[in-house]
Amino acid sequence: MNKGLAALFIASSLWGYGEGTVYWTPHGCDEGKAVASKHGGHGKGESAMFALMNSEGNTSAHLVLPDLTSQPLSFKLNTIMLPKPPMGGYYAMVAEGNGTNGVYSAVRYLPLQGRPSKISPTKLTALPKTALEIVPNPLHREHDRYTASKSYQFLLRFHDQALPDTAVSLETHNTPAQTVMTDSEGKFTITLPNDFKNVRIGRNENKPSEFLLTTQYREGETLYQSTLSMPYSLNPNDYWQSQTYGAGAIFIGFLGGIFLYRRNKKQGASRG
Repeated sequence: MNKGLAALFIASSLWGYGEGTVYWTPHGCDEGKAVASKHGGHGKGESAMFALMNSEGNTSAHLVLPDLTSQPLSFKLNTIMLPKPPMGGYYAMVAEGNGTNGVYSAVRYLPLQGRPSKISPTKLTALPKTALEIVPNPLHREHDRYTASKSYQFLLRFHDQALPDTAVSLETHNTPAQTVMTDSEGKFTITLPNDFKNVRIGRNENKPSEFLLTTQYREGETLYQSTLSMPYSLNPNDYWQSQTYGAGAIFIGFLGGIFLYRRNKKQGASRG
């Protein structure tokens, strides 16, 4: 790992979530939720407004549609409002810019509701969107979600070529940054931490959290930095479902014990 990247990861673990990096995050304001509800193309309670954190003034952004067409996104301060989705499927929000520390980019994938596009999301992930890019490998299905305690694979590309032996940082709001390395094919696997707090029974009773993947790579005098941010949900098996299944197993075992006891008692009486 180069010294600059090591310094970045050490700093991120000291500063807190996302400090010093450019990344997308949902803007949970009432305005964004109202627009999402009006569009009818977003999930219940989700926002159509997103903020690009730590960006500089020369940043541009665009939205890649499921059919791989693209349309520009306009910033109001550091936020954008998503337009009404013309079709259902996965979209990619992409931001790029030149900062004091080099070239930076941020990507986020969004499953939006609408007229079925019947286009595989693998075409969207295969499309080069930034010079340095962290890509889900594969992207989970639209009605699925990233879930705590589960493992997921990603691919790191530079100019559409796999980037081996490169460090990638994973962090969440409740877990400090940790580093993983890409393999010889540019792939790496992460396990999302089970770090939810104040958990309530029922998946929909608990808001998703966010995870952030960050990497950087130097080519000549230019330093490239890229992020991928996505939501993830708690794993019911870590909480109430495992307890329910355990209680159910105990109850079934108890009933089985009663049945065997009665059967053995009847057999003993008949022999006597």
